[in-house]
Amino acid sequence: MRAIVLTLVLALGASALAQRPGQPLPAFELRDQDGVVLSNDDLLGQRWLLNVWASWCPPCRAELPLLAQAADDLADEGVGLLLLNAGETASVAAGFLAGEGLVLRTLVDPDERVRGLEPTNDVLRRLRTGGLPTTYFLDADGTLVSTFVGELTPDALAERLTAAFGISWTP
Repeated sequence: MRAIVLTLVLALGASALAQRPGQPLPAFELRDQDGVVLSNDDLLGQRWLLNVWASWCPPCRAELPLLAQAADDLADEGVGLLLLNAGETASVAAGFLAGEGLVLRTLVDPDERVRGLEPTNDVLRRLRTGGLPTTYFLDADGTLVSTFVGELTPDALAERLTAAFGISWTP
């Protein structure tokens, strides 16, 4: 039930004008599952796949191994992967990833509220994320190049990487 409610809240709360290519990534300051604070400024200088996910979301869970493979394959191409968890605590998100054998950095809500840091859902509202999963393709200066809503298939990811970054990738 929680999954359905949060998906509806995200979808209904999204602006008709979603985050568009050519726009900079909205400012954020969040913690990863290890408690390290990361901001959008830390992403500058490298191209990124920013994937919004949750452990209760079946399509999110299904695409994570593909994204992990792409991150490994594309590291030498200057493309990084960062996950942005939709409202789960560090222990929940990290526990899920560890249980799946995935070593992926994810931005999360802290297990205990940390003064001065916002919840991930506030960032999702600024991104105008309309559903889960959503993958944002960002260039090295933090500008949105492309967005894909829904589960990425190997072919869809390969096509987006070519269109967004000019990279030919075969899973």
